[in-house]
Amino acid sequence: MLSSLAGKCADYLRLLLFMAAVLVGVQLPGFVQQYENALQAHLAEARLSLAPFVRDAQIHTGGSLQALIARYQQNADMAVRAGGSNIQALAERVSYLEQRLDKLSGNPLQRAWHSLIRPDKPLFNEVRRQYDYQVPLDLAAIGWGLVVGLIVMVLLDVLLGLLRLTGMLVAGHKGHRQS
Repeated sequence: MLSSLAGKCADYLRLLLFMAAVLVGVQLPGFVQQYENALQAHLAEARLSLAPFVRDAQIHTGGSLQALIARYQQNADMAVRAGGSNIQALAERVSYLEQRLDKLSGNPLQRAWHSLIRPDKPLFNEVRRQYDYQVPLDLAAIGWGLVVGLIVMVLLDVLLGLLRLTGMLVAGHKGHRQS
């Protein structure tokens, strides 16, 4: 009976692992979408911050942001030169975020790869901290559900085992593996 119970516990643990993996897998599309939304929001903010300088470039340097940055960096005033470096950093941030977002335009596997395996780490961590589960369950509910399900199944098997031992249960239960 003890080896049978151990075998059943092992079966339930495998089932529990499978169920946990399914629950994690169910979350992946929502997480990828939330990562993409955060990326779009950061890109919109970076573009908004860069927009006044793009307008200045259109007015003063024929639309060339690089020429505007060069003018800032060639200025004798150290504060203005630093401003040129800041504009350059904003332009690079916009370009970087556009490239990251472009990588999410592929198939679902590519989207998952660039969101989960090769993400922008600070953005990934931000999304992970703020992520809310798309299935109407939270982590505690999922955990409790899995633990309670495991306990109920183990108790059921213990009860069935005891009934078999006392002879109250007629021959093996169908679908139940005999050890």
